[in-house]
Amino acid sequence: MNEFKTDEIKKMVSEKIKEIKGETPYSKVSERCNVTAARISDVANNKIDCQLSTFIEIATGLRIHPKELFDIVFDFDEYYSELDK
Repeated sequence: MNEFKTDEIKKMVSEKIKEIKGETPYSKVSERCNVTAARISDVANNKIDCQLSTFIEIATGLRIHPKELFDIVFDFDEYYSELDK
């Protein structure tokens, strides 16, 4: 049994990137930061894990605070409670 929900949380963060990006092409986001359009696409499509620095760069390209990438609807309190049982 996989009690950790890392994959689920990662998918939600990836979806958040796509939601914030909207219709803006990855190439346009890439022009505003130090990450290639292909890498941004891979992160947004949950194809790769990435470093914190990449998330910061993506936030820069989107012109948002990095914390917005992690503003997902997930009950961490309940999750942690279940883990600690």
